[in-house]
Amino acid sequence: MIAASTSTLTISPTTALDERPGLRADLALISAEPLPISAASTELTVTVRSDRTLQAVGITTSYSDVLTLINPIEAQIDIEAVRSYETVIVKLDIPMELALAVRENGTYLPGVTVVEGYRRNYPQSAALQSLSHLLGYTGRISECELVTENPASSWMTSMVDIVGHAATCKRLIRKRIEPSSIGLPPYQIEDRIGKDGLEASYEAVLRGEAGVAKLLVDALERPVSSATTIREVQDGQNLVLTIDLAFQQQTEAILRRWVAEGENRRVNAKEEHKRTYEPITNGVAVVLDPRSGEILALVSLPAYDNNVWADPNRGVELQNLLAPADPAALQELLRLAPLTNRAIAGQYPPGSTLKQFVGAIALQEGIIAPETKLRDPGLIRLIERSGAPFELPNSVRSRDNGEIDVREALRISSNVFFAAVAGGNDQATNLAEEDLRVAGLQIDRLGDGLAWFGFGQPTTIDLAGEAAGLLPSSAWKAQVKRETWTTGDTFNMSIGQGDMQVTPLQLASAAGAMAIDGTVYIPHLVREITDSDGRTLQTIAPRVHTQAPVNPAYLQAVREGMRLSVTDGLNVAARDECAGLSIAGKTGTAEFGPIIETLDKRQVRQSHSWFVGFAPYDNPQIVVAVLLEGTGDLGDGSSTLAVPAVTQIMQAYFKVAPPAERPATCPKLPGEEVPQTVATTP
Repeated sequence: MIAASTSTLTISPTTALDERPGLRADLALISAEPLPISAASTELTVTVRSDRTLQAVGITTSYSDVLTLINPIEAQIDIEAVRSYETVIVKLDIPMELALAVRENGTYLPGVTVVEGYRRNYPQSAALQSLSHLLGYTGRISECELVTENPASSWMTSMVDIVGHAATCKRLIRKRIEPSSIGLPPYQIEDRIGKDGLEASYEAVLRGEAGVAKLLVDALERPVSSATTIREVQDGQNLVLTIDLAFQQQTEAILRRWVAEGENRRVNAKEEHKRTYEPITNGVAVVLDPRSGEILALVSLPAYDNNVWADPNRGVELQNLLAPADPAALQELLRLAPLTNRAIAGQYPPGSTLKQFVGAIALQEGIIAPETKLRDPGLIRLIERSGAPFELPNSVRSRDNGEIDVREALRISSNVFFAAVAGGNDQATNLAEEDLRVAGLQIDRLGDGLAWFGFGQPTTIDLAGEAAGLLPSSAWKAQVKRETWTTGDTFNMSIGQGDMQVTPLQLASAAGAMAIDGTVYIPHLVREITDSDGRTLQTIAPRVHTQAPVNPAYLQAVREGMRLSVTDGLNVAARDECAGLSIAGKTGTAEFGPIIETLDKRQVRQSHSWFVGFAPYDNPQIVVAVLLEGTGDLGDGSSTLAVPAVTQIMQAYFKVAPPAERPATCPKLPGEEVPQTVATTP
């Protein structure tokens, strides 16, 4: 330990370096860095090479009037203010050779001992990096965590801690008050604590309880007897997760494949402006059981190996993961954000995936009935109250879709229909006099309805660091943007654009409610808690997060529309004859980033691609949501890239291969082998 620690020498006054030539020569032999030719101040500190500590002691003795040797171990003991009978850690993760040397020379090193510690090891994370976002990691407890986690013995001591650490911690500290905690704090300064993921959210379960020993000392704090154990160490408990390791691996591999496919299409795009898009590197996949909220797989890319936090030999790698010195590398790190679990902390506009919920709310609120048909001429125009014109087109603005109901609107993903039921088409300037007009939900009822499905609030999953998303309102816009809410804002929100943001997990959970009976279950990763012998201590039962008060017949109408979007819409890869499964779902593209002008003078933005679906259609067992950042218009024209990604994840879960014989219209997907295709008559 001592040999591995670093000492420093202080020289004062520095004029001695010039007045005593031998001093400079001696210091040059032990200094870890070159000595300055001339000192700018009256005092100079020199770091001693770790293998020259004994020589430094001799030199200090010879020049005691100008040199002071600072022992790092003594300094650490002074900082931590330990009593003479207590121990202090002076070096962690020492090499085995050094540990053996200290033990062999224990007679010459009184008070110095080597003890075995523990270090987390995540054996699967290097090869399956998506596990790192789920498992998290541990680290040495910080001062603020120490104050927060250790309970106060009284109201007075809690206030002392809260006020005393408010400036340092830069947040309000919440303290538990436990009178029985006097003298026995559960955490010590050298302890490790869960910092992220399940390690953080289940810290109290995984940690266990430290043992307690009693030691009798005299007035000078010298031990007068051996320590007596009064409480044995209590092992921590174990977590049994809801995810299957093999399926998690398959899901990550599929998502990586489609991220790579997106980048390949960007690089080789025919349109020049698409080749200028940001590189395709990021994606999310969430798989859950809508009947319980159990997470079956959860992948966020890019990811990382959480062993980097535990391995002392990977310090450079960890530094590059946190704050690389190179500005370009730092900028790329901020774009990739591998430490961020995008599934729970990434916030994105949901795009057209939101239309299923808008339709259900409009049905429940009586704006429309399942058979109500509204005119969709390809775009909707109106004059705002401010006098400004506004129009919202479909993706194909020149196509007149005629009169359509909610099922057909979902099949073709009509912007006009859902804008009308959300914001009203009664003020539209491009409808005929005989066309049916509706007042629409308007923003307050639309927002209330979206909250039924859990939007704008955390899902309360058992992972640390979840974001709440954003459910904007007229009050929010007035407060944050100091602007008035407009009908155009409601139109944009109805199709998942504008200011609304969701996490992929929120969208998957809400879609789970749509797939069954409107119940949004709290998503969770832990199925059981067991003791060290494997005995079950607690089984995690499904818990309801919210209950959407939507008539089952209305939910069924929406589900039928989602099914039509697969069987008769553009989502060809998910069709029964192509996938071997009965899937229902909804795609979405969500714009982001700066406006790009194309060669033909069009103004476009890069967009994300979404698909959220459930299967089997008649008896939903899983919901899968996939987000591929930046790939919204990099598909083949049949659907977004997220559709085949979801399809392949579902096939992996149900262990279903693509049909051996299928229509030639079925796309050939990366990563699959199809033995035979057959042509069909159009």
